[in-house]
Amino acid sequence: MFDSIPLRIMRVCGSIPSTVSIFLLCFLVNLSLGAEENETPLTIHDKKGRWNILWGYNRDYFTQSDINFRGPGYRYTLKSVDARDKPESFKADVYLNPSKFEIPQYNVKFMYYFTDRFFLSFGQDHMKYVVTPGQPVKYSGYIDPGVIAKNQLALSTEAAAFIYLFPGHVQEMAGYHGGDQTITLTPDILKYEHTDGLNYLFLDFGWITPLYTSADGLSGISLVSSIGGGPVVCRSDVRVLGKGQNNNFHVSGYGVSGYVATRYEFSRTYFIEFGGKGGYIDLTDVLTSGGSNRASQNFGFLELILSGGIAI
Repeated sequence: MFDSIPLRIMRVCGSIPSTVSIFLLCFLVNLSLGAEENETPLTIHDKKGRWNILWGYNRDYFTQSDINFRGPGYRYTLKSVDARDKPESFKADVYLNPSKFEIPQYNVKFMYYFTDRFFLSFGQDHMKYVVTPGQPVKYSGYIDPGVIAKNQLALSTEAAAFIYLFPGHVQEMAGYHGGDQTITLTPDILKYEHTDGLNYLFLDFGWITPLYTSADGLSGISLVSSIGGGPVVCRSDVRVLGKGQNNNFHVSGYGVSGYVATRYEFSRTYFIEFGGKGGYIDLTDVLTSGGSNRASQNFGFLELILSGGIAI
């Protein structure tokens, strides 16, 4: 904008005395230099209108859950069932191979700042949920003996081997049960995993709070917080009373959560973030052994997430 100043000055100077021209020239040059010096340099806190893209990995922890099973000829509940996550051990062929990105427990998130402090974010938490095999649990409900007999015509390999060795174990589930009986979750009773994904798709509202900023404003530490929710898409690998399958992806329920993390920005472009996300998941429609057979459950969860990000 200041490129045209000398031309205007020359036009003015041609019509006024030289002393005044020199004074006017000095004044206008100082004015232009002062305007340039007064421009405030951008810092890590100038976020309005910018996007952040994050990629990371998680470890997951779950509360106990009552799992309800229903289908033709049966309706029963396994009570206070324990489950764990299933992290992938570090292998360069997995973690550094883009074609295998979905194997580890990963997180992807997109953030948009509509002010310097407040943002909307959306993304996916790819968690894994595995019912711990071999645990004893109480159960209640009804199972038609005919269902157990029918399932034995289409057993999984693991269930067939166990039933061959312990043929009477699964028969304990037949009939009515009031909730005082205990059964061990061996392969003939249950295999229950959301290992191709307990996929939490979320939309969050959040805010960032600076904790420390370097003197030049180009690095610092901040606290990132958000709340939100969204659908949960599962791909469930389930065997119920010895029969089942690895099901297709399916919208199985919903979740709500809160997230808090510490972020270190080492430039206006790059940052790392470590945080925790806690929440509640309600799965009302889990696919199990095909047809109309279903399961339902709800539980609390905690994720520990380490991410790296880029600002654009």
